[in-house]
Formats: sequence, structure tokens, C-alpha cells
Amino acid sequence: MENGGPLLQNCDPNLPKALCILANTCGYISNAIWFLVLLPQLIKNFRRRSTTGLSFIWASCNFTASLINLFFILDIQVPWFTRISGWYMPILEVGMLLQFVAYSKVPRRRKLVLVCVSAVVYTTIIVLEVTNAFGKETTSSRMVWISIVLWSFETYFQILVNMRRRSVSGQSYISLGLSFFGKTTDVIMQFTLLMPTQYIFMTYFSSTFAYFNLMQLVIYTQPARIWIPVVGVISVLLCGFVVLLLLRTSVASILCPIGVLVLLVAANVMVRRERQKQLLLEEEPEEEPEEDNN
Repeated sequence: MENGGPLLQNCDPNLPKALCILANTCGYISNAIWFLVLLPQLIKNFRRRSTTGLSFIWASCNFTASLINLFFILDIQVPWFTRISGWYMPILEVGMLLQFVAYSKVPRRRKLVLVCVSAVVYTTIIVLEVTNAFGKETTSSRMVWISIVLWSFETYFQILVNMRRRSVSGQSYISLGLSFFGKTTDVIMQFTLLMPTQYIFMTYFSSTFAYFNLMQLVIYTQPARIWIPVVGVISVLLCGFVVLLLLRTSVASILCPIGVLVLLVAANVMVRRERQKQLLLEEEPEEEPEEDNN
């Protein structure tokens, strides 16, 4: 950790000091948001005694990634707010998984199978990390790539659930809003400070899917005159993410993120077509019953 105060940590010597201060400030803001982001969702699930509309795969990927990341941050130099978040987030995510166990309407046998499989996966991760299965210096750094992949695509499974239901009613709107601001500050922090390359890629992917999740909220709940400009603004921000990633890494590394953008654009087109079909069905007049001439 660098000397100079909490706003001058992990600074890039090639960038102005003002950007370092801004990035660290965003880091504190982001950390505060991640302390709160799941709470509205947990409260909503508790009040309605249901996890309907939420993806179990999303919740499971989230906890698995946090569990692996917890071991990783113990071995590397990161700002203290990142370290605190690494300990705190798994606690909230365990609560989310327990809500799925308590409130999910899937058959009890299937629920028991999911619990057993999940327990085996989590136990295996802990054993590998504690025993340094791949070597003391490399186990956490190798396994954290699993976290990067899971965090990068976890929201994709929730997006699929929303597309199938044509609704985001299962999600907390407050959590979606907090996630939007949290991911934005994450991008500023990760692409400005000297952070592990794994985190830079994870931030791009996870932010992209989080933004598309917010697009779904706007598209499914607001009229076109509202969501068109909102989607436009978010799309501009995503293009900015591409530029930042290109500046912080290499030209070759941009190919995969561009693929994600193409995927999201295609999914957005599908969402709009489904929405248009729904509106057409709602506008179709009911057929009048044929008169019986007998």
C-alpha cells in the first residue's frame, strides 16, 4: 500500500494524481454501495416469502465467486475497502442462498439435490484453498480466475430469467439502481488504479451485464419515450468501457468484450421483438362468437 493517505493508494505513476484521488474516492463509494446492494433484495424476498423471478444459478455463482475471492485478497496487495468487501459480501450471499432453500417452490427432492451439490462444490473449494493444492504461491491466483468468470457472467442467467418472464418483478428495483451506480464507480476505479488484470476484465464483463439488466427494468416497466433515451445513454457508457479497457490492456484483449457487446445487442433486439409481439397480442380484438342459425 502506498503512503500518502487513503486517497493515494495503488496510484498509476503515468496518470495525474487527481485521477488517483478520483479513482480511490470511487472505490470508497463503490464499496459502500456493495455493502448495501443485496439488502433491498433480501428484504423483498423476506417480505413476499418468495424467490420467484430470481435465478438460483445467479445467486450460486455469486457466492462461489466471493468464496474464492476471499482467499485471493488475503494474498495480494489491494486497497483496504476491497479487502473489507471481500469478507462482507459472502455473508450476504449466504443469506440469499438460504432464502432460496426456504422460499423456493421447487420440489423438495430437487431442492435437496441442489443443496448437496452446492455443499460439495463449496467444500471442495475450501479444501483446495486451505491445502494450497496448486502450490502456496499459485493456488489462490489460479483459482481466482474461476471467480472472474463467474462474476463476469452471473447476471447473464438472471437476464435470461427476466427475458423468459418478460418482467424484472422478481428483482429489487433499489438493488438494480445501486448496482448501476456501483458498477460505474467500479469501472472508474479499476481502469485508473493499479489493480490486478483479472479485476479489470471482470469489471468490464460484470458491468456490461449489469447495465443490460437495468435496460430490462426500463424496457419492461416504462413506455418507449422513457426507455429509448435511457438505453441510449447506457449504450454510450458501455462504449466508454470499451475505450478504457483498450487503454489499460491491449488491442487483442478487446475482441472478447466486443463479442459480449454483440451478444447483448442481439439480446436487446430479441427483447424488443418480444415486447412488440406482446403489445400486438394485447391490441388484437377478441373474435366474436359465430351466431347459431339453427
